[in-house]
Amino acid sequence: MTGTPSASRPKMHIAGASPVSSPAQHSLLRAVAVATAPCELWFLEQMLDLGGVATGTSIDGEVETLISRGVLNDSQAGLRLTSRRLRDGVLRGIPPSLLAALQERAALVQVRAGRPTAAARHLLGALREARRVDPELVSRVATDAAVDPALAADLLLAACDRDTAGHDTERRRDWLLAAVDHLMLAGRSGEAMEQLHREIAADRHGPAYRCMLFGRLGACYATERPSLALDYLDRALRRPDHDPVHRAWTLTTTAVVAARVGHPRAAQLMEAAGRAHGDAPSPGGEIRLALARAAHAAAAGSAPTAGRILRTADPDSVSARTQAAFLRTERIAGQLTLGEFAAAGAAIEAAAGEIGTLGAAAAPTLTALDCIARLAVGELPEAEARAHLALRAPRRLPDEVRADLLAVVVEVLFRRGETTAARDLIAAESPPVSWPDHLQWFRFGCAAAADPQPARHGELVRRTLWMPDRTLRPLLLVPHHAPRLVRAARLLGDHRRAGAISGHVKRIAGRVNNQLWRGVAHHVDGLVSGDPAALRAAVSRLRTTDARPALADALFDLAAADGSPPDEAVAAAQECAAVYTRLGALGDQERASRLAHGLGHGPHPRQTRPGHGLAALTAGEERVAELLARGATKQQAAAELYVSFHTVDTHLRAVYAKLGIRSRVELARVWDTHRPSR
Repeated sequence: MTGTPSASRPKMHIAGASPVSSPAQHSLLRAVAVATAPCELWFLEQMLDLGGVATGTSIDGEVETLISRGVLNDSQAGLRLTSRRLRDGVLRGIPPSLLAALQERAALVQVRAGRPTAAARHLLGALREARRVDPELVSRVATDAAVDPALAADLLLAACDRDTAGHDTERRRDWLLAAVDHLMLAGRSGEAMEQLHREIAADRHGPAYRCMLFGRLGACYATERPSLALDYLDRALRRPDHDPVHRAWTLTTTAVVAARVGHPRAAQLMEAAGRAHGDAPSPGGEIRLALARAAHAAAAGSAPTAGRILRTADPDSVSARTQAAFLRTERIAGQLTLGEFAAAGAAIEAAAGEIGTLGAAAAPTLTALDCIARLAVGELPEAEARAHLALRAPRRLPDEVRADLLAVVVEVLFRRGETTAARDLIAAESPPVSWPDHLQWFRFGCAAAADPQPARHGELVRRTLWMPDRTLRPLLLVPHHAPRLVRAARLLGDHRRAGAISGHVKRIAGRVNNQLWRGVAHHVDGLVSGDPAALRAAVSRLRTTDARPALADALFDLAAADGSPPDEAVAAAQECAAVYTRLGALGDQERASRLAHGLGHGPHPRQTRPGHGLAALTAGEERVAELLARGATKQQAAAELYVSFHTVDTHLRAVYAKLGIRSRVELARVWDTHRPSR
C-alpha cells in the first residue's frame, strides 16, 4: 500500500491547541509531557534519537515552531507544555505500552546525564504502565547513592510487585532485601517489617530463604527491640546450608547488636563474624565489623580505641550505603564522649544537611545527639525545645531515641525545679525491665536519678545503677550523669553500688585521659570518699571544659562537703548559683542559694558593692566578659550572643572600666580568680 505523502496527511490536534504538523513535533510533545521537570534541548534530542525519530531539520526549528503555536513555553528552567490540561491530553493520547517505553527511554537518558533521581522517577512511571522494565537499569538506579532511600525503596518494591512471574528469582530476592534496607534508611521501619513478614508467610523459596529473611527482620529490630533482634538473628544462623555471603552478613549484623548491648559472647561473635566475612565478604561487612569492634571497645570504656576503629571505616564506599548513617552517628557520639562539643555540633549540622543521602532514619538520632550535646554545655532551653518538637512529630521514634529525648526533658524539668512535672513524665512511661531492651532506657533512668527522692522511681533507678556492670557504652555519652548515679545510690543506701560506679568512671577516665573525664572521676571519688580535695580537683579540671552543668554540679558538692573550709564553701556556692542562673537551671540555683545562706552567707555581694568590680557588670557585659575570658574573639562573641560587633566592643570597654584593667590577659586572670555570682 502506497504511503500518503506527508503534505496531504491530516494534521494532528492536541487538546484544542494549535495543530502539530509533523511526527517530529508529535514526538517532541510526548517527550516534554513525559519529563518530570522542565526539559532542555539535550534531553529532547536524546529522546528523539533513542526513538529513531528524524527531525528533517534542526530540533531548534521544531521547538521554535511549537513555541510560536502556543504549545510550548520556554524559560530559564527549560521547556514545558503551556498548561496542565494540555499535558494531560498528550499523556492520555499515548498508548500504555508506548508510555512505559517513553518513561524507560527517559530514565536511560537521565542515567547517561548523571541524574539518577530523575531516572528513578521515570522508572517508577514506567512500572505503573508495564509488567517489567529493564532490570539492569532498575538495579543500577536503585543502588546509586545519590537516590533518596525512600525513592529507591519504592522503585525496588514496584519492580518486585510487577515481576510476579519471577523471571529471575535471585534478582527479585536481591531487590526485596535491598528495598527493606532502603525502607529502614528512610525511617519506614514498619513497612520494612511488614514486607519481611509477608514474604516469610509466602514461603516462596524454601528454608534457606526464610532464614535469610529472619536475619533481615532481626536487623530491623536492632534499634527497636534488641532481644527480638538477637532472637531472629539466631534463628537465621541455625541453617547449616546457609549461603556463605548471607551467613557472613548475618554474623556481622549479630556481632554489632551483641557488642552494643554488652552480650557476654560479643567477642566470640565478632571473631566468628570476622572469619565469615574473610571467607565470603558481604556488602557493608567491613563497616559492620568496625561498628561491632568499636561498640565492644566502648563497652569497656575505651572511647579513644572505639574512635580509632570508626575512623578506619569508609562511609563513602558503595557497599556502605546502608551503614553510613550508623557510622556517622557513632562518630558524633564519640566526639561527645570526649567532650568535643563544638566539633560534634558541626558534625551534626553537616550530617543533617546530607539527610537525603544518609536517609531520614538518621534524623531522629541526630536530633537526640544534638539535644544531648546542648544539655552537656548548658543550653537547657534549646535542648528542651528541640526534644519536645521531636517527641511531638507524627513519625514513630525508635525506642532508644525516644528514651533519650524524654531524658533530656526530664533533666531540664528537674534543673528548673519543676519536680512534679518531671515525676509525672517518668511515671507515664513503662520502660522494659529485662536485658537487653532496658539498656536503651539507661539515660532516661539517669534523668530519673536526678530526683531529690530517687526512691520514688526505685526499680527504674536501681536497674540503671546496675547497667554499667554489663557495658559502659551508654554512660560514655553523658559523663555528667555519673555523679548523679553515685548520689542516687547513696540516697538509696547502697554505698557499695556507689563505689562500683565510681570504679567504672575511674576506669573510663584512665582510658580517655582528658580533662572532662578526669574531672568527672574526681567528682565521683569526692562523693564516695567525702574528700573535699577530690571535689576541688574536679572543679579545677571541669573549669577547662565547656561542660558548664558538670562544673556547676561539682561546685555544689564542693560547697556542701563537710570538710570544705567555710570561705571556700561560700565562694563555691555563690559561683555555683551564678552558673545555674546563667544556664536557666532555676531549681538548681535555688538549692545553691539556700546552701550559701545556710553556710552563714549574708546579702549578695552584688547588692552591697554597686558601681565597681565584677559585681557591677550588667548581664550583657557579664556574658561578653565570660566569652572573651574563655578565649573567644569579638566576632565569635557577637555571633554567639546574636549581637553586633559594635555592641560587643561597647560592652568590653565598659568591662575594662569597671574592672580597672586594660587587656584580655588581665580579664582572663580576673575572671578565673573572681567569677561573678549572678
